[in-house]
Amino acid sequence: MNRLFKYASLLAAAVVLSACGSDTGEGNEGVSDKAFYMTTDKDVIQSDGTDAATIRVFLNEEDVTDKAVIYNEKDEVVNLDGGLFTATKDGEYKFWAEYGTYSSFDKNQDDNGLLTIRSISVAVPEVVADPQVSNTSFVHRAFLTQYTGTGCGYCPYMIKILKELFADGTIPSKAVLAAVHSFAKGDPAYISAPKVNNYPFLHFNFALGFDATSNGSAPLYALINECIAEDAAAGISVNPILYEDGTLVLRVSVKAAVEGNYRVGAWLLEDDIYGLQADNTGLKDKSYDTHENCVRAIDSRYDGEWCGKPLGTIRAGKTAEKTFVMDVAKAWKVENLHLAVIVSKQVENGYVVCNAVDVPIDAPTPFDYK
Repeated sequence: MNRLFKYASLLAAAVVLSACGSDTGEGNEGVSDKAFYMTTDKDVIQSDGTDAATIRVFLNEEDVTDKAVIYNEKDEVVNLDGGLFTATKDGEYKFWAEYGTYSSFDKNQDDNGLLTIRSISVAVPEVVADPQVSNTSFVHRAFLTQYTGTGCGYCPYMIKILKELFADGTIPSKAVLAAVHSFAKGDPAYISAPKVNNYPFLHFNFALGFDATSNGSAPLYALINECIAEDAAAGISVNPILYEDGTLVLRVSVKAAVEGNYRVGAWLLEDDIYGLQADNTGLKDKSYDTHENCVRAIDSRYDGEWCGKPLGTIRAGKTAEKTFVMDVAKAWKVENLHLAVIVSKQVENGYVVCNAVDVPIDAPTPFDYK
């Protein structure tokens, strides 16, 4: 990672994310770095009244579930038999805990501090079988987050850079692009978050910032090649199922090559969205009005950051799993949808994306080994 950061001088701006706390994820062996926290063995269950998630409350790694008071998002006390939570209706259920003077949720913050369990009527996919259990040498890809919008008159500067970049046929095997159209409403691909202060802008692995004042695509191309020359710290497998009611459920497995604290996030993308692109640059041509890799839904936010949901500590050669649920709108073209899934690793006080994959929504994708 030190070699990656030496390229900051090539970029117009450098942005280092603040640290995100780490809780346990499905099937992983890590614990939180917080003194008082809640965990669950499942964050998605079936709404059949029998499938159960086990909720536990810890203080300094001591299980105090039986002594703690658990509340829902309405501040109502929830009585869980043995810490087991079941549901008979689809929806999101949110919890927080109190023990003496300790609270797992700061009410002055948004609800990202709440423990959320999603209940669905459809089945959760199985983890994709690992074809090479002993292998930890993964194909390494960078993650590019483009902040843009059809109403942004200067965004053609960044669009031009990215078109130059991806004109190199090798780049899709080296980098995954997610275009966040958060500039203004009225954009056919508009999404309310995340936002940045200045458009256009691009995040590289949620570690470095890149604006459009640099000299073309060359610095970004060099940065991508430098990044993927390093061994990937982890790999990703994805098993998605899109049900007839528009519920997209994906089971993601992260396998560590290097022990560390990890996070994982899922981004639903759509291609070929037409929207007349504003242009104050004189660079635009008709191709700029067709937008690719547009972010339609994100399940990657935790503690105000977008670097993924906590998995905790994963030992080298071991895996941790997370289930994501997204609702596909009828207006979206299913045939143009695909998924970007990212894994980030803790580096000092922050998390940096250490690998990414771009996968279809209708087929299981195993770990991508070298």
